[in-house]
Amino acid sequence: MDRWIGWLRPAPGGHPRAPWWWTVAGLVAILSLVGTQFVDAPGLLERGDSWWRAAVSLPALAVLLLAWWQIGPRFRRQWIPSAVWSAPMLMALPMYSRDAYAYAAQGWMVARGVDPYTTALGDAGQPGLLVGVHWFETTAVYPALSLELFGALAQLTGSHPYWTTVALRLPNLLALLLLGLVLRRLARRFALDEGLVIWAGLTNPIMLIQWVGGVHNDALMVALGVAALLAATDLGWRGWRGLLVAGVLLGLAMGIKQSAALYGLGVVAVAWAVRFRSWGAAPAVAGSDAHPARGSAAGWWRLALTAVVPGVVTIAVFALTSLRFGFGWRSPTAGNPVGAMSNAPLSWVAEGLRYPLTDDAANSIVTAVSTLLILAAVAVAWVKLGPRGDDPRDPWAFAMAVLAAFCVLGPALQPWYLTWLLPLYVFWRTGARWHRAWLVVVVGFTLLPALQTMMPPLIAMPLVAVPLGLLWRWMARAAVSPLPAAGR
Repeated sequence: MDRWIGWLRPAPGGHPRAPWWWTVAGLVAILSLVGTQFVDAPGLLERGDSWWRAAVSLPALAVLLLAWWQIGPRFRRQWIPSAVWSAPMLMALPMYSRDAYAYAAQGWMVARGVDPYTTALGDAGQPGLLVGVHWFETTAVYPALSLELFGALAQLTGSHPYWTTVALRLPNLLALLLLGLVLRRLARRFALDEGLVIWAGLTNPIMLIQWVGGVHNDALMVALGVAALLAATDLGWRGWRGLLVAGVLLGLAMGIKQSAALYGLGVVAVAWAVRFRSWGAAPAVAGSDAHPARGSAAGWWRLALTAVVPGVVTIAVFALTSLRFGFGWRSPTAGNPVGAMSNAPLSWVAEGLRYPLTDDAANSIVTAVSTLLILAAVAVAWVKLGPRGDDPRDPWAFAMAVLAAFCVLGPALQPWYLTWLLPLYVFWRTGARWHRAWLVVVVGFTLLPALQTMMPPLIAMPLVAVPLGLLWRWMARAAVSPLPAAGR
């Protein structure tokens, strides 16, 4: 077996293998993806991809994954492959999703003084004609700050359907830059290798394809959410400054997408972990073996303050950013993510319920069940992993668990949802088994979009699962850890 794979970069920390050659190989793969997309797009109206496009896209995505792996975390100029691979996607049509056309439609409305919370997306002139069929008759689901951004970019481009989607990539590029700066500082703060953090959490193919190619506004949300985690580590002004700044950043992130609230629990956990020694409780009695904070109610009160202060600021900032448009995204006419089949198990349940029930009834049932499951999962995560007044425990494991619970138990799961977790994964110092799962998920959700644009997820996922199962089996037998393991 070794003679067949000996040319691969050794895991977990092998030196780059011909990084410049693989940078070019990745560029060729991206050009293939963009080129086939233009060729297979007779007009911009929605339809499934041709079979031959998947036949080109899957090998191209595999080459991109291989290029990313071969370059590896020890390559000092990580930004060069990322920039080279991102450049062709800047001018591409929105890749593997039509969400960007929904953004353009909302921008068209804002630029013309039309309320996106009361007007169907399909009524937004030319951009409205390109909105996906599931959302054509729905109203805007995003908060006011996103609408302001969409409107500004639509005014900049004259609401041209194509150029607006190109302009929508500019905030995502800024998000990539911001996230890169934040991850480097977080890596230094928690004594992790910067190259590893950037390679696994930023230059990852999912991040580039979904943020630059797919034009998803999750980019700004994630960048601001992770920036809030960094701010929470600031102990200035006796520990309060970081909490205030984290609250501001979280409020702005929620103004982009409501899901940013999930980062709030991570902010509390990380903030408490870095403040515990000074805030946990009074010093232990000399000569005592007891933990200084154990059994002390003061620790719980200070933990509560660590949660309340950024929480109040977050709510205030979110409310301020919503003054112009209000909270119309809560309207029953707004798009429901469960309305389209996705990679979420509950979306498959909803699809089955639509046969005996109406769409509205099925969506309501699944949404309610999803909410209860997520709340239960978060409660369990807090009990098992979350901060306590006498013990900060593992803040990164808790933050990851909260985000993962929402993705798995939510009414929808799309490949770009993985970008919420990927920047944080390396901070969770875990063992080889989880690292193998991480690589399998990265490979799977990089390849899935090429199939899901021509077939339902229920068919695409098993097709991808077969080679992923073989990859998992080989790594387990060879005791391979894609990332440095922490011995667990």
